[in-house]
Amino acid sequence: MVTQKDVAKKAMVSTATVSAVINQNKYVSLELTERVQKTIEVLNYEINLVARSLKTKRTYTIGVILGNILSNFYSVLARSIEENAKKHGFSIILCNGDDDPEEELKYLKVLKSSRVDGIILTPTGKNISYIKRLIKTGTNLIFIDRLINGIDCDAVIVDNFNGAYKAVKHLIENGYRKVAIINGFIDRTTGRGRLDGYLKALDESGIPRNDNLIKIGSFKKISGMILCRELLTGTDKLEAIFTANLDITLGAIKIIKEMGLKIPNDVAIVGFDDSEWSTIIDPPLTCIRQPTSELGNIVLEMLVKKINENADKALQNKPQVIILETDLLVRSSSARRKGINK
Repeated sequence: MVTQKDVAKKAMVSTATVSAVINQNKYVSLELTERVQKTIEVLNYEINLVARSLKTKRTYTIGVILGNILSNFYSVLARSIEENAKKHGFSIILCNGDDDPEEELKYLKVLKSSRVDGIILTPTGKNISYIKRLIKTGTNLIFIDRLINGIDCDAVIVDNFNGAYKAVKHLIENGYRKVAIINGFIDRTTGRGRLDGYLKALDESGIPRNDNLIKIGSFKKISGMILCRELLTGTDKLEAIFTANLDITLGAIKIIKEMGLKIPNDVAIVGFDDSEWSTIIDPPLTCIRQPTSELGNIVLEMLVKKINENADKALQNKPQVIILETDLLVRSSSARRKGINK
């Protein structure tokens, strides 16, 4: 088995130089770096991760537990985290929590036993006692996309409340009064924030709340389909729908088109989150854009910094919560209601 000593001898450098190139923890000139890397390729040297972790007390791996990874939002988020992790010399272990508390707990335990250097988690809001224990014992943990009320933990999220408020306010200003919402879990801070933003826009505009126009399900496409059909076949006539995430939006649009209705003439729609297809469907979708890639970049940078800090110091620091703003992208799906003057 080829060792670092073999690489050093072949490249005519010290073993310390080989180690520095591999671990990227000390400056090595470009010339020497290229020489060592070429020698590694020639000799087919493979890093002994177990030996390295015993020596450095690190595994150079980060665990990432996200919601439904089939969702465009989470797949973009995972890609952003992975690309940034590579720049810092870390590999990621990606877990599909699927918004299931049992899956979340299972993966938290797997990652803990795998001795990952840190964990990025989209929390379900459950497993509170276990998560508190992880934080108390010094696990480098950061929440992304959601918070858990009552747990002090570093986090990177978006302003769900104001994003939803902007979406519904836009519909109201375009002449829509009977605005429904199809939302996901409201026991999680994303769903709660988006519902509260919707309600504020109604209240501020003097529009009475109508429980029949508030549909709560999961953040999955099937939920959007089922709840949109309930809205469109119900006795309460609606004029517009605010859908609380991209998968719900897809489900709702599918049902609207299956029922032969026209957007926005029969029902307008604004969705939370943007996608490449948002501009090519007919009509193009008005939506709230989340800075998804930025979310991933920031959370990874925060975690790497946390890993590199002294553990005792990290525990003494007050948790940092970064809230990113959203943008309203106005397109044709929310065009001004016919017969309403500006």
